[in-house]
Order: sequence, then structure tokens, then C-alpha cells
Amino acid sequence: MTVIKITRLYYDDMDSMPKNKKIMPKVALVGRPNVGKSTLLNRLTRTRDALVDSLPGLTRDLRYAELTWDGLAMQLIDTGGIDKSSNLNTISQIVHEQSLKAVEKSDLLLIILDVKEGLTLADREIVDELRSYKKPYLVVINKVDNPSLELNLSEFYELGVSEIIPVSAEHGKGTDALMRRVIDVLRHMDWPLEDSSANLEGLPLETMQDEDQPIKVALIGRPNTGKSSLFNRLVGEPRMIVTDLPGTTRDSIDTLIQRPGIKDILLTDTAGIRRKARVNDKIEKFSIIKAINVIKGCDIVLIVMDISEGITDQDKRLIGYTERYGRACITLFNKWDLLQQDQRLAKLRSRELDQAKRFIPYSPHLNISAFTGKYVKRILPLIDDVYVDFNKLINTGGVNSALQKALAKRTPPISRGHHLRLYYTTQITAKPPTFLIFANYPDLIPSQYERFLANQFREQLGLNHTPVRILFRKRERRA
Repeated sequence: MTVIKITRLYYDDMDSMPKNKKIMPKVALVGRPNVGKSTLLNRLTRTRDALVDSLPGLTRDLRYAELTWDGLAMQLIDTGGIDKSSNLNTISQIVHEQSLKAVEKSDLLLIILDVKEGLTLADREIVDELRSYKKPYLVVINKVDNPSLELNLSEFYELGVSEIIPVSAEHGKGTDALMRRVIDVLRHMDWPLEDSSANLEGLPLETMQDEDQPIKVALIGRPNTGKSSLFNRLVGEPRMIVTDLPGTTRDSIDTLIQRPGIKDILLTDTAGIRRKARVNDKIEKFSIIKAINVIKGCDIVLIVMDISEGITDQDKRLIGYTERYGRACITLFNKWDLLQQDQRLAKLRSRELDQAKRFIPYSPHLNISAFTGKYVKRILPLIDDVYVDFNKLINTGGVNSALQKALAKRTPPISRGHHLRLYYTTQITAKPPTFLIFANYPDLIPSQYERFLANQFREQLGLNHTPVRILFRKRERRA
């Protein structure tokens, strides 16, 4: 029996995380909820990967980022927050426990405090608890946004520390000084200097992109279509909070599915994407941005739709996002068990799906029931098949043979009085397969002919389940 080991990255079992080739120190950002840990992570990594707002407890899951500063590579962990309240709800209790687990596995702690709230009793209790772990730590006072707030720094020395580091994560003030101290501490711990690119010298691009990397799969859909229930089925145990309330999953959750002898899958469950007219609160808007960014960064998108509701305009937009960003796509009609006895409605849904996917005919489809588990086991093998096409490299001879067959089937049209000529082609990358064609007037090639070539390449080169991108460049005349 195949054993599937499930690890929620930086959330459930940090010991079983995939080991990086370059061993890196782990630096955890810890403190009460809403002191600015996620804002600081975003500032240091120059991203907006973590959702940020003034709502306490927004970061529900541990977030991870790699950072190289002054030649030293490290892993930053943004924790959800340590909460000493006695009346924690279930979610807050889980976040609290996982934050402490991150502390156990970290090499250095950045204890984040809020200058605007001052030194609270909860801060004192948290610092005392963190000291019990015997980890090196730095006390970072955040939200020092203007000089007047610097007058409030002195009270934090009551913690018995000899040094505090004031920063403004929102404005970037003090972050360079903070990172210099982080580097000093790590170097005193004998962490070596690392050149992050040292091991990549001379490797071809496709090797660098794919070596030891899992298949990145995003699970997206409208709220309440059953994404989290499907997630639980795929990973084999209930790791997510599954309710009938849309919007339970506000940030994306990464889970690694390790499969002996088969390529691993990194599965990301995103918050449900609502219709624009219904997106009223800032957190949901951030979630939409986050979900789109997840689509951009993944290999394959699983679009989950509710077959009882049919295909909505928002479902069509999600399908459109996969085409726009060149991602492979598998559509899933969930709750299939509700329609099995209604053949008329099932045929109607099939016609709706064909219409919605007319621009991505290469995308395979499954009817499933996350509730009963019916046909869910077909998803992972289908992901493997799709990924083979998405990551395929074709030799230059094969690609040019496909181009010549396409030209024989349909010659390029005359455009603005010019006879278009396509000379030769080569594949320049995978994920998705992308081909560069040299032409006499590359800017005049109509989009319809470009789609024709993409379809021909897909058919002739066995790229059945992947988008294909065609780029054109002017052939330089020989001197």
C-alpha cells in the first residue's frame, strides 16, 4: 500500500518539512496578535504575501519565506500570534500552539512588541514564556512611526533586556539595523555565509526550475463549493476547518503530499473568491489578490465548482485567470452525488462547461463528490498526467517538424499588405511549453493564427493537457 505522508508546511509538523539543500537558520517572528509580524515579514521580503490589516488574528497559519541578507540565507517564519487569554476559541488555541511549535524549531526569535500599546501584561507573560525555551532572541519594538513615539521606548527595558530594536515595519524604518543585528547573532552561532546562487551555476533553466521541486497545485473556487472538504479528502485527514460558512479559509494553506517514488505535490487551498460586488471587507479583497498570486505561482489549478448551482460568471473568471497566466487547469464539478439521478440536468451542466472552457479545450474535467469521496482518487493521477505535458521539453527538430506541418495545413495570412513568413522555431522554456518562432513581420501576426499554431503544436507534440505559448521574433538578416 502506498503511504502518503502529509505535512502542512510550517504548520503541523516542522520536523518532516522537506529539507533544503542549503541548511538555513530558522528565524521566527513571535508576539501577540496584531503587533505587526506579518507587516514586518512583508517588509523584509519586499512582498505582500501575508495578509495584513488591523484585524487581530488575521494570520491563522504559519507563513514561511526565504531571505538572503548580507550573504547569509535564512528562513523567516511568521507566526499567527501567542495569546495568553484564558478564553481562547478553537482556532486561536490552535494558532497559539502552532506558534509555540515554531518557537521550538527556530534558531533565533524576534519578539515583536507594539510601541503604541506600550508594555502590556500579556507582553511580559509572553517574554517570560519564550525565555523558557533558552533560544537566542531580539526584542523588536514595532510601529515606531514618528519621533514622538520614540519617547515611549524606555518602558520596554523593564523586561530586563540590554537592547531593544525600534522599527516601523509599515514605513521600513529601522529594518536595516534589525537585519544587521540578526546577521550578527547568527554569525556568532557559526552559521556559514551562503551564496544562494552558488549551487545553480551552469545548470540549464529547466533543471533549476524543476530539480527536487514538488508539483505546485492550487485549489480555488467560489466560497462554499466544497474546497476544504476536497482538501481533506486529498490529504487523507481533516487538517482544515470545514464548515458551511463561506470564507472560513481566509489565507492560503500549503500542504505537502509526499509520495514515495512519485513526485511530491504541494497543495495550496485558497480562500473562496467572491463576486466583485460582494467583496466588501478588506480581508476578502486581500484574499482575492492572494488567490490570484497563488494561481500565478502554481503549476496546475484545480477549479472547484458546485454542480448544483451550475457555472457562474465568477467560475468563468477563474477559468479565464488560468488562461491569462498560462497555468494548466483541471475543472472539478463537486457534489456530483446530488445530480446522478438527474440526467437532464447533468447534460445541461456538461454543455455549460463546454461553453465556459471553449478557450481552454486542453483542460481535463472530473465529476466528483468530496462528501462521499466518489472519484476523488482520480485527481492525483490526473495531476501527474497534466504535469508531464506542462513540464515537457521538445527537441528543436521535433518542434520545427510541427511548425512545417502547421504551415502546410494553413499558410500565414496577408497582413497589412505583407506576406507573412515563419522561418523556424525553438522551445525556450517549459511550464508552460513556450515556443519562439522567427518571422519576417512578427508584430503583424493575427491572434487567430497564433491560436491556430498553439493548437497545432499541442496536437502534434503530444501536449494534450497544457496551455502552449507562442512568441514571435523578427529574424535578423544576415550581413
